Amino acid sequence: MKQWDEIKSEFETDGSLRDIYVEDINLSIWNSFISEVKRSNYKVEFSHGDEGIELPDDLSTIKGLQQTNPTTLYIWLSEGIQLNCHFFVNTEIELDVSPHDIQSENSYIKLVNFLKWLAIVTNREVKLTHEGSQEMVILSVCK
Repeated sequence: MKQWDEIKSEFETDGSLRDIYVEDINLSIWNSFISEVKRSNYKVEFSHGDEGIELPDDLSTIKGLQQTNPTTLYIWLSEGIQLNCHFFVNTEIELDVSPHDIQSENSYIKLVNFLKWLAIVTNREVKLTHEGSQEMVILSVCK
């Protein structure tokens, strides 16, 4: 695992986000992620359009909601570190984080701990990349 001093330049605030990807998944893995994030110690909120509602139990319900308004899952790793999940496609989990939120070794450790948790929950490799550039991997974590 990369140390903070080796990686902190990847979190320079440049106006873009950093993406987190879990690829090659299916409905069962999505539903497991949703269930586990609901049971986790992370603070979570879910929005449908402009309204905050309870996070549904499965991806199919979320996709149904998206027929009328966008949905976003907000996950706070701690005060000041927010991840966003928009449920774009069924075959991958994509979250984003602002590099502004990762400006210390402590915040980096919290992010890495989340990536490890996500790798365990999904039983898949988790990649942190530059926004919109899945091939520009900053860090990858396996179970």
